[in-house]
Amino acid sequence: MPRSAVFAIFVFAGAAFAQPAFEAASVKIFPEGAPVQFSGCMGGPGSDDPGRIDCRYASLQMLLARAYEVKTQEIFGPAWIETAHFDILAKLPHGATREQVPAMFRTLLAERFKVALHHETRPLPGYAITVAKSGLKIKETDNTAAPEDPPSDGKIHRDEEGFPILRPSVIRQGAVILYNNGRARLTGGNIPMRQLAESLSRQLDRIVVDETGLPGKYDMTLNWTPEPPEPGARPRDASSAPSVDLLTALETQLGLKLVSKKVDRDTLVVDRAEKVPVDN
Repeated sequence: MPRSAVFAIFVFAGAAFAQPAFEAASVKIFPEGAPVQFSGCMGGPGSDDPGRIDCRYASLQMLLARAYEVKTQEIFGPAWIETAHFDILAKLPHGATREQVPAMFRTLLAERFKVALHHETRPLPGYAITVAKSGLKIKETDNTAAPEDPPSDGKIHRDEEGFPILRPSVIRQGAVILYNNGRARLTGGNIPMRQLAESLSRQLDRIVVDETGLPGKYDMTLNWTPEPPEPGARPRDASSAPSVDLLTALETQLGLKLVSKKVDRDTLVVDRAEKVPVDN
């Protein structure tokens, strides 16, 4: 029988809890059908924008994963926690640390989405990352020659394929997933295999765990065609790059392979959450 321990987060007006919280946060419902430039959260302690976290096209499931430091596939609840998306811009208190950020997200979810949930152990279908027979095709990150950020002009610059050009400090933080007109790209540096597994878990219908045995951190760029394409993407034309699925791209571009397996996980089950967050 599944192990279940029910708990909820309550926020009382005027109660003086020491729970870390963002100094201010704007939470907006993402207009479904609008173009998606990237999905995830950027900024915060350790980045070139330490006082702010910017989340775009983030589902409640993704936000819960960040708040409780679990994978999205380990979170269960009403269907909308995967399909409804939000943009969040949060200001951090002066001196906030990276370790405090998950607790700040938990506070935000309790206050703005009225989240209540419980733990439950479940066996889940998954994948294990292994090194492909063709061999590893990525190199470990060399931080001794890390370039500095150029002065920012406040504009989004794009490469020849139309993807946003990331600043060096953003690339050094780890994996970032970008979208552009029916195509997807995972790119970054200092990416351990554990983080790659977490990023792939968000793109697939299964938990992904690392079984490569590789202890290093790597530079990598992975291009594939998501199915279905991200919302707002224009129809692909004959001149665009050929379609390539994620599993094929992983093996041909990075030298890694996914193998199916069952994984026992301590999951989170959402008992209650508000689809329309509390006003800013």
